[in-house]
Amino acid sequence: MSMVWLWNRVFGDPARIEQEERAEKQARAPQLEVDAGPPPGRCRACGYQGPERYCPTCLADTMVAVRHKKPRATVRK
Repeated sequence: MSMVWLWNRVFGDPARIEQEERAEKQARAPQLEVDAGPPPGRCRACGYQGPERYCPTCLADTMVAVRHKKPRATVRK
């Protein structure tokens, strides 16, 4: 912190200080992802894929997380 920042906080305009605090707080807030749903899963028994924890087809706790493979880098000669 600088002395100028502290001076402005102590003796500055309260409305401007509040506006700056809101802007700083908004800048530090974590950005939420739009597609922040549960990870997709696949049933080990029947192969059903979906976001549910329990397979609606088998009615059992047989869902495992699906890992998406990253595309392999191709080497050009």
